Amino acid sequence: MPATKQIRISDDEDAAFEFKHISVARVTPHVGAEIANIDLTQPLSPQQVEEVYQALLQFGVIFFRDQEIDFEQHTRFARYFGPLQVHVGGTGTASQIIDGHPEIRRQHFDEKSKRVSGENWHTDQSCADVPPMASILYQKIVPPNGGGDTLFASMYAAYDALSPQMKAFLEPLTAEHDGALGFDKASTAHPKSVQPVVTSHPDTGKKLLFVNPTFTSRIMELPKDESDAVLGFLFKHLDNPHWQLRFKWTNHSIAFWDNRCTQHCAIWDYWPNVRSGYRVIIKGKAKPLPVV
Repeated sequence: MPATKQIRISDDEDAAFEFKHISVARVTPHVGAEIANIDLTQPLSPQQVEEVYQALLQFGVIFFRDQEIDFEQHTRFARYFGPLQVHVGGTGTASQIIDGHPEIRRQHFDEKSKRVSGENWHTDQSCADVPPMASILYQKIVPPNGGGDTLFASMYAAYDALSPQMKAFLEPLTAEHDGALGFDKASTAHPKSVQPVVTSHPDTGKKLLFVNPTFTSRIMELPKDESDAVLGFLFKHLDNPHWQLRFKWTNHSIAFWDNRCTQHCAIWDYWPNVRSGYRVIIKGKAKPLPVV
């Protein structure tokens, strides 16, 4: 008997879209794929852009290897999928602002770093009224000892594993997401938002969990003790390895994740070595919507 409810992948899910202009290799049953036969240093064809986005929708997070991109190539790739967003956390994060490039954040960590970005499970900037659609992180330098992996988790699979009774209980609820929990207390960038606990992806229509331990502070419809108990259960639930992958970075690799249906967690096991890269964020089009 498995330790958790089995989540079935449809037999024809991999065949749902035929990829002709890129190569796609699934990483785990529930989340992630590696993309090849593409050069992100060059402009992409409309067919390549369509297939990259289809891969993102199907797998939640996609990875590219050996793509030595500069700022112009990084932002050009991201803009195929939407306008870029300036980080709502301002100076209150471990990433660094780059003069002249407000849409790009440097993520450089070394022996002088006191913390790194994203050490806890989170959805990027869920405290924003309209959270980002996606993020694209390019790692230029990775630690020499195999450290600095990133965990990704499917919130589709996390939702699917819940009992029908728990799904029915959660679907009418909303939760507050507070930037003060995830950003530096000294920062003035503390946006708050109220989002549904369960939402549907705007493109796939699939239901998913939309709470995370970095930003979600309380469930609006419950008293504090009940809210704490329910969120405690959900935070433990989404941390289940059955719907996770662990991505091992290499120099000049890229992760492109759908912020609407995945969460991620950066592992800081490489101090005092260097992990250095750059991230851009693609704007969301609308607030997450309740499913009822």
